[in-house]
Amino acid sequence: MPVQVFGSPGAAALPWYESLERADGKRQLTADHESDAVHMAVGWARTGGRTGFAVAAPELPARTGARSGAGLDGLLAGLRTAYADAVPLVCVTGRTAPPGRDGTAVPAAALLRSARPVTKAAVRVEDPARVPQALHAAFRTARADRPGPVLVDLPYGTADHDALLGALDEQDCTRSDDGRPHRAPHRTRRFVVCGRGGPPGGQVPTAVGVRVALDASGHRDTTVVALAGAGQLPYAVGALGAAARYEVPFVLAVFDPGGRDGCGRARELMRVYGCSGHRVDGRGSLRSAVAWARKECVTTARPVLLLIAARTPAEVRAAAGTQTLVTRVPHPRVPPEA
Repeated sequence: MPVQVFGSPGAAALPWYESLERADGKRQLTADHESDAVHMAVGWARTGGRTGFAVAAPELPARTGARSGAGLDGLLAGLRTAYADAVPLVCVTGRTAPPGRDGTAVPAAALLRSARPVTKAAVRVEDPARVPQALHAAFRTARADRPGPVLVDLPYGTADHDALLGALDEQDCTRSDDGRPHRAPHRTRRFVVCGRGGPPGGQVPTAVGVRVALDASGHRDTTVVALAGAGQLPYAVGALGAAARYEVPFVLAVFDPGGRDGCGRARELMRVYGCSGHRVDGRGSLRSAVAWARKECVTTARPVLLLIAARTPAEVRAAAGTQTLVTRVPHPRVPPEA
């Protein structure tokens, strides 16, 4: 299964995207924000047992405005999730313009200082000749001992280095980064992705990563269900747009026990993206609605919305016949002492 690249817009990332487009256009998926890109890579890594890969060009918080998940804060939120869940991940960042000509990029020193508490390592490569070595070391570090994220910052002018594709191609061998065989994807017919201790709406981009990994490994008959509250949906707008744009099918179960206002906004949002939706009120209709949503998301190749009133996530998991649960944990798990 080729390593999937999840990225967010940024001038420093454009040469990488162009190289990937020429090599294999299906190998990349562009998210609206840094947080979404990292969470997609987390879902992909957790499902396929491989090292996730994300590309970001974060801007200073003052320049991101009201965009949820954008800039340095969004990047750190995604890295913290990977660190807490011990998910192997390599995140490559870069400046958006030559030093001294644009003040929107996060200074390298500030980026590394902010990322070190939520990563296994955060390093900056100054010499373009050291880029291949740094990327290979990052993949090894991400999987060694307790897995976790590694950030590699590249200065302006090295973004188009061929080492990026070379490092990714090397990960496509039959063995993982630590020399052991790759762990096969979960043998299950249904996945449920929920948020627990992570940023609001983070389960939606994670579900996108899970779905992409399952499709790449040949498990197209596996259903992915993302659970979210009606209040979390505004934080997942960018991830839903990416799922519709790249035709990533999954079921989005939204809980709105307090009233119909959230339902109306959710339906309007899904209509904008050309996605189907269905409201579930009666207890007996939940199982049949989940069955309909499974078929509908495959037929339309888009997310499908289930608006659920007066239900708990446990009831939906039971109706979906879930065997595997992908979650967030609020704090890092401390590895046992040697």
